[in-house]
Amino acid sequence: MGFSVLVADDEKMPREILRDRLPWEELNVERVDAASDGAEALELARQHRPDIIISDVKMPRMNGLELAGAVREMYPECQFIFLSGYTDKEYLKGAIKLRAASYVEKPIDLEEVAAVLREVTAELKKRRRPDPDLVFYRGEDGDLSTPANGEVYVYDKALFAALGNLIRHKRKAEAMDLTARLYRDIRRCEGTRPEVVRNIYCQIVFALLAAAESRNITAVTAQGDYLLYTAAKQPTLRQLWQALTDAMQTYFQAVESNAQDLVTRVDGYLAAHLADSDFTVQAMASDLGFVHTYLCSAYKKNSGRTVNQKLTELRMERAKTLLADPSRKLYEVAHAVGYADGKYFVKLFTKEVGIPPRLYRENLCCHEE
Repeated sequence: MGFSVLVADDEKMPREILRDRLPWEELNVERVDAASDGAEALELARQHRPDIIISDVKMPRMNGLELAGAVREMYPECQFIFLSGYTDKEYLKGAIKLRAASYVEKPIDLEEVAAVLREVTAELKKRRRPDPDLVFYRGEDGDLSTPANGEVYVYDKALFAALGNLIRHKRKAEAMDLTARLYRDIRRCEGTRPEVVRNIYCQIVFALLAAAESRNITAVTAQGDYLLYTAAKQPTLRQLWQALTDAMQTYFQAVESNAQDLVTRVDGYLAAHLADSDFTVQAMASDLGFVHTYLCSAYKKNSGRTVNQKLTELRMERAKTLLADPSRKLYEVAHAVGYADGKYFVKLFTKEVGIPPRLYRENLCCHEE
C-alpha cells in the first residue's frame, strides 16, 4: 500500500509545484492533496489521514506549527516537512520540538524536497506493519503492496468428507492430490480470514489423528498437541500447509510400515496367549492399542487369514507337539492349548488335522518304533 501526502501552503505557485512536479510514483505515493492554509489542511488531514504533510510555516488562520500540533494529537505517526522563507530561530525551535522530519527553506528546491521525501518514505516503510492477513497468504517476502483480492473460500462438505475417506482407506496419492488442490483453492481466496483457514486445517488434522489412533500409529498421535496448538499458529498459509503435508506423509509412511508390524505383533501375542481359554480378540486389540475392527481387518488383509484362524493354527501345532508325550491326557493337552472343553478340542483337532488326536498320537508312536 502506498503513502498519502498533504501539501499546505498559502502561496499558489509553490503549492502547485509541489503537488504536480515531484516524483510521487517513484516515492510510492498514491494520493496528494493540497490546502491553501492551516485550517483547510487540518480538515483534509481529518478526512484522509495523510502519512506525510509538507507545510509552509507561516499561513493564515493556522500556521504550520499549530497545524502540526493538532495533527500529531490525532495521528502521532504523521511526518512533517516544514517550508519557510524565513530563518527565524523560533520556527526552527518549534519544528525541532515537534520532531519534524525536515525543515526546507524557500525558494523551493525540488531535488532537495524529493531527497527529504525519499528519506521519510524509507523510514515509514520500516515502521509500517504489513497487514497480517496479507502476510498470511503471501508471506513476509511476498508482494504486500497490493491489497487482498477479497475472494472468500466456500467450504465444501463433500470435499472434506472425501478427504476423510481417503485418509481412512489409506489412499495416499489421492489424499495428497486433494490436499494440494485444497491448498491452491484457499491460496486464491485472500478474503478468507486466517482463523477460518486454521479451522479447516484443524479439521483435517482431527481426521488424521482419528485414523492414526485407530491404527495405533504413535508417530502421528504423539504429535497431536503440536499439530493442533503449535502448527496451527504458523504465520503463513504455506507454512501451515507444509506442517499438514508433513503430518500426512508421516501418517501414510507409518501406515505402510505398520501393516506388516501389526501381523508380527498379533502373531507374537497369539503365541504367548494360546493357552488362555478366556482369550478374546477384543481384549488383544485393547492390549495392543488398536481398535478391534481395524485390527481384524488389517490382519486379514496383510496375512491372508483371520485372527481366529491363526490362533487355531497355532493351537493345533502346539497340540501336535504335546501329543508326542504319551503321559499327557487328552484333556490336559486340550487345556494346555486353550480349550476348556476336551470334546470340543477333539472335534476341532479332527477337523483341522484330518484325524482325531488319539489316532495322531498312535501314528507318532508307530513311527518312533
